[in-house]
Amino acid sequence: MLRGDTSLASNEYDSWLAENKKERELRQRHIERRNANKGYKGYHFGVGDMPVYTKDKEDFRRKLSERGLMMRDDVKRKLR
Repeated sequence: MLRGDTSLASNEYDSWLAENKKERELRQRHIERRNANKGYKGYHFGVGDMPVYTKDKEDFRRKLSERGLMMRDDVKRKLR
């Protein structure tokens, strides 16, 4: 039996886990996804519909600007 794509970017695997009541693994994947956003290199979740892969800080800024977003450090006035 072949196992499909189980990477953090796979929404199909998340759906399969939810359908088969694998809450523990699903919860662990959500925690790993949240922790994957540390640093600039790697996948970033929550930036768009699909995960975004960046190589460095400039690539990350470019991907954000493509989506009409910016980094908190780039904002001059105080945020609430």
